Amino acid sequence: MRNGDLAVPKRSELLRLFLAEQRDPEPFYQRLAADAVDRLPLSLAGARVLDLGCGPGHYTRALRRAGAVVLPVDLDPREFSLPGGPPNGQVVGDGSALPLPTAALDGVLCSNMLEHTPDPHAVIAELERVVRPGGWIWLSWTNWYSPWGGHDISPWHYLGPRLGLAAYERVRHRQPKNEPGVSLFPVHVGRTLHELRRRPGVRVLDAAPRYYPSQRWILRVPALRELATWNCLVVLERTAA
Repeated sequence: MRNGDLAVPKRSELLRLFLAEQRDPEPFYQRLAADAVDRLPLSLAGARVLDLGCGPGHYTRALRRAGAVVLPVDLDPREFSLPGGPPNGQVVGDGSALPLPTAALDGVLCSNMLEHTPDPHAVIAELERVVRPGGWIWLSWTNWYSPWGGHDISPWHYLGPRLGLAAYERVRHRQPKNEPGVSLFPVHVGRTLHELRRRPGVRVLDAAPRYYPSQRWILRVPALRELATWNCLVVLERTAA
């Protein structure tokens, strides 16, 4: 990998930006995007890259600054208009049925989208299909049992999707942006890693907690990884199945 690791900004900086995310989201997401792109496992000059779940385009712009030819795709067109958007050339599309030929891409960046699809395994299979052998897939998601697993309804998600939602609405007197069972679904570290490692068309190059990658050992401890990973990052190589 370029720069040798899944490094991230200083945790204190990330925490400061994260705490301000609700009132000023752009600095947090711009910082994450710039850091992720700087450490992708391939030279990006001229690379054909899909930004899946692109939202307002923070990753799209960072990829383009690095020289990539980027297709930004999101299922919800409202996401394009969030602060910082929209990205140029955006396409409304389903990650489990992409309008792309087989082996059309050099790489895919998919940040924090997997928990927003009802069938993450179908998305993983589709990413495997559209990336050429020798290409890469950069995949991250917020695991359900992490402190932020319920997104808006956290920490009530620890009661489960249905009871957690009811508790949130009772306390906050409003509906969340991401409603469990509608636009937010439980995705677990162990099950997803098992799915990735059993697939013949991809090889896991690295897997780590995204915000503290030096603590990779957490992902080897079954129960702890579901609670302590917070956000799971996996880098895959597309192999010749």
